[in-house]
Amino acid sequence: MKSIFRAVLWIAVFLGISYLIGEATRANMDWYDTLDKPELTPPKLAFPIVWTTLYVMLAIVGSRLWGRRKDAAAQAPIILFSIYMIMNWAWSFIFFVGHYIGAGFAWIVLSDIVLLALILRLSQSKKLDAALLIPTLLWGTFAAYLNGYIYWFH
Repeated sequence: MKSIFRAVLWIAVFLGISYLIGEATRANMDWYDTLDKPELTPPKLAFPIVWTTLYVMLAIVGSRLWGRRKDAAAQAPIILFSIYMIMNWAWSFIFFVGHYIGAGFAWIVLSDIVLLALILRLSQSKKLDAALLIPTLLWGTFAAYLNGYIYWFH
């Protein structure tokens, strides 16, 4: 029961953060709309749906990692997860608020590398956690493609 309550709390916090990031993003959509984007760019409606789903999965992994925080083997994954989440949350501010397209591209590629390192680390012993992170890596890689296209053709 304690782990379920913790997961629900983490999900609520992550969705709250997602909402705040979404507000910062929405405030900059006029600028984003002027950018040349690739044909594979999903409709705007897809982004909040995908990110809401991904943040739920990320929150579950974060909750599970936090539940093991006293285990020495969980320390490196907790650090990698924390670094990834900070990078993930910061990207919208770099790209949408700061309009730093090149820095955003470099940032998202680095965040994908951190996430991949976390997945590889977790795949050794916590396969469910690793599996829950794969959709975020796939979407993050796709987002890097979108950001990279905008960077190269801006």
